Amino acid sequence: MASHSLYRLVRLAQRILPPLIASVVVVFELALLPYRHVDSLLWLRLGFYGLVGPLVTYAVLEWIAQETLEKVRAERALEEANRRLLAAGRVFREALESENLEEAVSRIARALGETLGYPVALEAEGVHAGEECGGMRVELPGLKGYLEACPPEPERVFLEVLAHEVAGALQSVVARSRDRLTLFEVDQALKAEANLDRLLEGLLERIQVWAEAEGGGVLLMDEEGFLVPRVVRNLALPSHPFLPDGVWKGSLEGPVFVDEETLALPLKARETVGVLVLKGKGLSRRIPFLSFLASQVALAVRNAQAYLRAEELAINEERTRIAREIHDGIAQSLAFMALKLDLAERLLAKDQEAALKALAEVKETLRAQIREVRRSIFALRPIDLERYGFLESVRRYAQAFAEQAGFRVQLSLPEGVGLSQASELVLFRVLQEALTNAAKHGKPSRVEVELLPLGERGARLVVRDNGKGFQNAEAQGLGGFGLTQMRERVEARGGRFQVRSEPGKGTEVVAEVPY
Repeated sequence: MASHSLYRLVRLAQRILPPLIASVVVVFELALLPYRHVDSLLWLRLGFYGLVGPLVTYAVLEWIAQETLEKVRAERALEEANRRLLAAGRVFREALESENLEEAVSRIARALGETLGYPVALEAEGVHAGEECGGMRVELPGLKGYLEACPPEPERVFLEVLAHEVAGALQSVVARSRDRLTLFEVDQALKAEANLDRLLEGLLERIQVWAEAEGGGVLLMDEEGFLVPRVVRNLALPSHPFLPDGVWKGSLEGPVFVDEETLALPLKARETVGVLVLKGKGLSRRIPFLSFLASQVALAVRNAQAYLRAEELAINEERTRIAREIHDGIAQSLAFMALKLDLAERLLAKDQEAALKALAEVKETLRAQIREVRRSIFALRPIDLERYGFLESVRRYAQAFAEQAGFRVQLSLPEGVGLSQASELVLFRVLQEALTNAAKHGKPSRVEVELLPLGERGARLVVRDNGKGFQNAEAQGLGGFGLTQMRERVEARGGRFQVRSEPGKGTEVVAEVPY
């Protein structure tokens, strides 16, 4: 440091210059002594110049030394202040760049040691980092832990201020981790639960825990504009649907307080689908994140409602298909059998052999239709995907269907596939329709069912039979409606659907759905 070097140079001059000046005066006067008259003035000049000059020089240098020392002290104080400010700044920077509490404690302890230039140890919520030195220790306010340091000149006030800064930074990391954990749990709940009421109960529980709320509730809008309580916990809310007015009407537009401790937030995804209600203290400072969580709940509600509508459409489509199959299959077969029975009745007295032949045709047609009805009933029987899981349900269904239809099935299934419930359901419906078409139209002796995971892209289902096959142009007549349904379902999930078939070479149905 330049000021410190100047200070040492002044002190050196203070030791050297006064004696040197006195020596020069004495030598000069003594050298001129032969040429001067020795009197009292000579001794007076020697005393004045030999003493006053060095004293004045010493005093001036002392003043310069003191001023330089003050400057050195000011520079050191400024440097220390800058170092402390830099240390505080690095505390928050390291906290912002940390993913979790463990990483934050380690990075902050290392940054403080590097910036302050002396050993620093830090412990928070059981996480320890830094170098223990047995120095001054201060508690971290609001956290279980301490800050320990060994500065050259212990200053408790600064360490207490620094401990407050460190505690604030670590608390922000903990809060951020809680937010991320809550978002993760909400996301997992959205993926794991299809039942709307159970889904809302799980989401409300996670939001209550995050907000430290005493009670909560979810109210949904019905088609007539009434608010209907779906999930309510420790809240004095109406148990019946009611029209939103007053505060409740305002809650459909933005966050409002129903009373001092009860906050209502709109469940809004494009349009408002309901209201999220929470009761607790300090909810006002949590409104931004609660609004975000409310939007996630709204998306879950909209998806569930869309899923229910899709299920209703699928049921109607299935009813239409069954009605068409009954009309085209069983109804026509019954009409055929009725005509044959009439013919047999008329031939019974005239041509007994022809009558018996007609009755045999009726019996054969009746047996075929009984098999078809049993196969249709089996295909309609629900499979509990949640109970058995997707892969086990595929295995059970394919083997049981093959036994009913009278062909062999060869299964090739992976150990696991990472698909959403919606994608699993689509592939399962494709499997059902493909096996039904194979049994009804292809009459195969063997069917291969293959499921392949496609990494992060999704999964591919292949159903391949050795049946009669058909020209692609004939697909409209051979389960064309079912093939169209399969294609629409797969493409609605962003997947690809393909059917390959040739007469006499069987049929291959391929469906790919994304993750």
